[in-house]
Amino acid sequence: MQHKCSLLIWAALTSAHVFSQDTLSVLFLGNSYTAYNNLPLLVQNLSVSAGKTLNIDSNTPGGMTVEGHVSDLVSVEKISEGGWDYVVIQEQSQIPTIDFYRYNSMYPAMGELKALVEQYNPCARLITYMTWGRRFGGQQCDQNFTYCSPDFADFNHMQDSLTSAYTEISDMLSVQCAPVGVAWQHILNDTTVVLHSADNSHPNQQGSYVAALTLFSSIWKQPAQGLNYYAGLDPSLAQYYQEMSDNTVFDGGQDWNLYINNPLADFAHSVDGNTVSFTNLSTALSVNTLDYAWEFGDGSTAAVEDPVHTYAADGIYTVQLVVTDCLFADTVQYEIAVGATGISRWDAMPVRVFPNPFHDNITLVLGAMPEEGTYRLSDISGQTICSGQLVSGIITIGTELLPAGVYVLSLRGRTQQHIRVIKQ
Repeated sequence: MQHKCSLLIWAALTSAHVFSQDTLSVLFLGNSYTAYNNLPLLVQNLSVSAGKTLNIDSNTPGGMTVEGHVSDLVSVEKISEGGWDYVVIQEQSQIPTIDFYRYNSMYPAMGELKALVEQYNPCARLITYMTWGRRFGGQQCDQNFTYCSPDFADFNHMQDSLTSAYTEISDMLSVQCAPVGVAWQHILNDTTVVLHSADNSHPNQQGSYVAALTLFSSIWKQPAQGLNYYAGLDPSLAQYYQEMSDNTVFDGGQDWNLYINNPLADFAHSVDGNTVSFTNLSTALSVNTLDYAWEFGDGSTAAVEDPVHTYAADGIYTVQLVVTDCLFADTVQYEIAVGATGISRWDAMPVRVFPNPFHDNITLVLGAMPEEGTYRLSDISGQTICSGQLVSGIITIGTELLPAGVYVLSLRGRTQQHIRVIKQ
């Protein structure tokens, strides 16, 4: 049996809060591409318009490379102050397009910078700030013309090289990427506006505003559309840039590791009379110790990893686990049956869900069921994507059009089960 899921617009997939903090501290490390038009201040002003507080600092000497920042006394001192939630790092604009420097300078230095940031800021996360191509492309070389890039035919040709470099190193290090260059690319291919300054390299005010929008959403994990800070631009033009930036950041075809830092909450349980033993199954990329907050559905709570809880009465209880890793948290809820309730338990039913993570389809294999039920696939905000009846046999849920991300598959009969599934 094939069930098709309809495509949701990106806003529905990004409406859940990844974290609840309204105050963050961000260190910007880069060069003139970050310094032009005071990009950190633009991001800060956008945050204010969203009701957020963004504490900022920066070090942006002209021509500075990531390798330079790793050994620069000012950058190291700012990193070692600690207390940063994010460090935004921007490579010199030509280096990613020249293979020798991409692999022998940029990539190793990004890894060193990540380690340095984590040494002094265990909860800090790195965001790579993808820059943009020259307005007319061209060949990029070092000062001695020893190593050069291809002779790029135009902006798009050079941008593709930059995009490849930033996404590759971001994936290698498991860090976020702020796709500023791709946002520029979408706008420049859609209109005749100019985002470059007169040197055809640095950004003009509009270009910096687009960069700020993309960085705002990468930091706060929320759309920029609707913000009333326009940086002196015509409101209708600024609103267009907001839309295009959001379409880029929340593009289902490329997730830019936007949610890579969130833990994924999950648990299993076993019942012995009225005593339930819970086993934490949560996962996270972080090396930090996770925090656990359990609610057992009867007013009792716990903060240990694998609690054991005894209920005073038989019944169906909704158990919630919130897993927190520094800024980021995830929540999962399951209904469990305790004692002689006379109600069939879903976790005793032969239900298999595979594959997980998945690409195109989710398959449910159900054995003989004591009663009919329903399934519901929803996004992380709780909005239903598709639903249907559960019957014995094999059910295939088609998800070809869904963007990558985390979803919840709810199986419901007399009790219910919620399974976190991930589309890659």
